Amino acid sequence: MFLLRKQAVFRNVYPSSLAVQRSFSHRATTPRRFGRLVSRRATALVGVGLGTIGASTFIADRVIQADASLAPYTSIESNSAPLGNLIRTYVVYSICSFPTFVDAAPKLLEVLMGIPIVRNITEALVRVTFFDQFVGGDTAQGSLPLLHSLRAENKGVLFAYSIEADQSEATSLSKKKGQPLYKRCVDEMVRSIDVAAEFEDSIVGKESHSGRRTWVAIKMTALVPDAESLVALSSHIVATRPQHNPPIPFPGCSRPEDLSILREREPASKFLNSEDIASLRELYANLRRICLRAQEKGVKLIIDAEYSWYQPAIDAMQLALMREFNKISSESDKPETSVQPLIYGTFQAYLRRTPLYLAQSYRDAQANNYALGVKLVRGAYHPHEISAYEAVQLPGHRLSISNEALPPVWVAKEETDKCYNECVKMLVNWIKEDAFPAQPVGWLAKKSSNDPRIGVLFGTHNWVSTKLILSELVRSGLAATTSMEDEEGNAVLRLDDETTERVTFGQLFGMSDALTNYIVQRTVSKTPMVIKYVPYGALSETMPYLSRRAIENKSVLGDGHAAEERKRAGREIWAKFFG
Repeated sequence: MFLLRKQAVFRNVYPSSLAVQRSFSHRATTPRRFGRLVSRRATALVGVGLGTIGASTFIADRVIQADASLAPYTSIESNSAPLGNLIRTYVVYSICSFPTFVDAAPKLLEVLMGIPIVRNITEALVRVTFFDQFVGGDTAQGSLPLLHSLRAENKGVLFAYSIEADQSEATSLSKKKGQPLYKRCVDEMVRSIDVAAEFEDSIVGKESHSGRRTWVAIKMTALVPDAESLVALSSHIVATRPQHNPPIPFPGCSRPEDLSILREREPASKFLNSEDIASLRELYANLRRICLRAQEKGVKLIIDAEYSWYQPAIDAMQLALMREFNKISSESDKPETSVQPLIYGTFQAYLRRTPLYLAQSYRDAQANNYALGVKLVRGAYHPHEISAYEAVQLPGHRLSISNEALPPVWVAKEETDKCYNECVKMLVNWIKEDAFPAQPVGWLAKKSSNDPRIGVLFGTHNWVSTKLILSELVRSGLAATTSMEDEEGNAVLRLDDETTERVTFGQLFGMSDALTNYIVQRTVSKTPMVIKYVPYGALSETMPYLSRRAIENKSVLGDGHAAEERKRAGREIWAKFFG
């Protein structure tokens, strides 16, 4: 029997009435869901087939459903989750438990979407399974019920407009909409900032600069007509960049001069043509437009990392934006909606450069008086990075632009895990230095009254790393143990505003909810300590995202994690029927 959660004790939820909490606790209550009932009937027969896929494993799971070792933590509201959601989760993760099926998903979807009648059934089936599981809604505005539901559980949101298209897909989508895809993406990111700001204003108030936990993600390859322009700029940067001593592994470390070619009146580079230069100048202008709106509205921005052959260009633009928009202002010059850091860059622990690059970035921020925003992740593209590096040796294949003897990424996952955890300790020490500046000998530790000079989003689906982060926060004095305990007997931690404005956890929406809920129950704070990465977009446009994301997330779903998610949902279904 699942124990009832003592949420009121463990969480300090933002003010919200019980009626609001109930009205948004079930996504099926939204008009969008109600309108899908017809499509659900159309896919009922197909759903029977999907149910058969997981039937045998469901029965087997019941034999061991009482084994607590299978799930380190259960859902925060295990018995209140709608049965339909649990069944959907079970079906989706049953499918994700088969790596071969996941690898074949993009091609399979392409074939099915090309058959007229089957296309409609496929879209309806994807919508009620993978779309509802991993996507927040068709639009930013349409995702608001989910935002309210998550905030009622003391969780924030990282918005991501998730159209991912190659050049042929971009051309096709542009013709349908009458506007280039990348321009629509720019407009949509500005729109998502407005939606995020309006939501936060309704929660914490327009005048509050703290506790704002609805952020927006930026994917640079979606903001250019052709992503090859970013590869060309990366190639130019790598070729013209002086070597560090000691050398920093590829893709190296950004410097202010990396974008100088875009400021030249008549730029000349063997890597960049006039169209590339025009596209990149437009990209940077659009990025500034997005950042200016975020600064005005008080909404933090996360710049997503991508393949290593894009990364030097992304790093260069990221550095320029941080130096401008993360500048530490005096109280008299500070905008009314100021939040710091405003711009966060993504640092991937699976890149061999990351510890050195992180240290260099911190030194540059200190030297140039701007706040460093860090999103620390393991990285999603490992198989692609390895295969691209190996293909360099083949004639006619040149995807990777690295000439180094070793691939850009660590070969073994254990090396990535070690790198991530080392970066955790380094970052927590920097956060401590910022939140509690050094005092003369004999003085008591004094909290900082200034804007944060560093902010960190720890993006992780790993239990070991999560517990390490929490223990490091306690060790450094950034969190204090209380007399309260969670269901597992762990001490609940109290975090004050100085810490919560500098530290956040993050997981993907629809995944690792047990870990997300563990963090919520282990912490007490005014501000949500964890945010969910919530993609949104029309179904037809997010199909590429869903199929490619499934492959990229094999590192998250592998090692039995997909099976564990399925088993967790199975236990909750069992509990609903039998207690």
